[in-house]
This record gives sequence, C-alpha cells and structure tokens, in this order.
Amino acid sequence: MTGRTVARVGIAVAVLAGLATHLAGGGVDPIRRMLSDSVASVPGAVLLGTACAALVVVAGALAAMARRGRRARVVVPLLTAWAAALVAIVVFPTNPPGTELTNAAVVHRYGAALTAVVPPIVGLLVARTRRLRTVSWLTAGAAAIFGAAHAPAVLSGADVVPYAGLAERVLFGLILALLWQAAHELDPRPARATSIEPEPIALKAAA
Repeated sequence: MTGRTVARVGIAVAVLAGLATHLAGGGVDPIRRMLSDSVASVPGAVLLGTACAALVVVAGALAAMARRGRRARVVVPLLTAWAAALVAIVVFPTNPPGTELTNAAVVHRYGAALTAVVPPIVGLLVARTRRLRTVSWLTAGAAAIFGAAHAPAVLSGADVVPYAGLAERVLFGLILALLWQAAHELDPRPARATSIEPEPIALKAAA
C-alpha cells in the first residue's frame, strides 16, 4: 500500500467519523457548536478520537513521502507538530458549553488552532501545481478569518460567535481537500509520469 493510499484512507475515515459525530455526538448543533463539543457524550468522544487518530496516520503517511523532498527538513517537523496537536485535542478535552474554562480546555483550544495553521503551510511548501497552491491559500485565509473571530473564545473562554460551528466545518473541509491533494503531489509516481513532456505535433510533422 502506497503512502498516498494510506493518506487517502485516513482522510476517508476522518470524514466518516466526523459525519457520524452529528448522529451520535450528543445532539451538538453543527451550525453553532464546535465539533469538540461532541466529547460531552461517550460515542461523540470515541468518534472524535477516531477522526483524530486517522489524521495522525495521514500525517505519518505525508511525512514519509515528504522525506524524499527538498524541503523535508521543514515539512516533516511541521507534520510532526500537527500530529502532536491532534493527539492533544483528544487527551485534553474542551469544557462543556456554559461551564468554567479549564486548563485542559486551554490546551485543547491551542491544539485545535495548530491543526488549522499547519496544513496550509505544508501545502504551500510541497505544492507543485496551481491546484494545491490555490487550496492552500484558501485554507490559510479561512483559518485566519476563523481564528480572528474565534480568538475571544480561545483566550478568555467567551462564548463562540454565531455560526462558529458551520465556519469550523467549512475550514475542516478545506483542510481535508488540501491533505488529499498534498498526498497526490507527494506521491513520486505522478512526478515520474509527468517528467517527460510529449513531443509537439508540429515537430513530428516537420520530421
């Protein structure tokens, strides 16, 4: 099984687990509440942990492929930090809505911020096509806007802004699309397939 296949299977598992949290996540409002709030129920906590574990596998697969690249010294540590942030999200759950902000919740929220910041940086570093660069810039912009709007909740424990849940899910969708494309471009097979450009038809006719 190639690194690209492992990464894409991990992304698919994360998507399925994330979708399942809306069915078994304790009735979390997907428009106004964050995915992390699903830890209030045992099924929700298990599904969130499954999604994060799948993304840790994705990080490992991308790092293994990136080791052959010229920017491996930057990309691999970034992916390692991203995987650590995903683990922190599970180990340190957020506080339930309406309760006092705990130290674990603070760690959780900073870990969540890191999971949004790292992917677009990695995408821009490994991009070989306009598609990945475009998705990376879109993700970076969405992360910046969401971070600015969500900063009071992270720093002071204030309630989240309206439609924060929807905005978070759109951001995560962009991150998953970025990871999918990054897995494609880090796979060495497409590079070999496209390294030799076809001979122009005009030159063949002249010959």
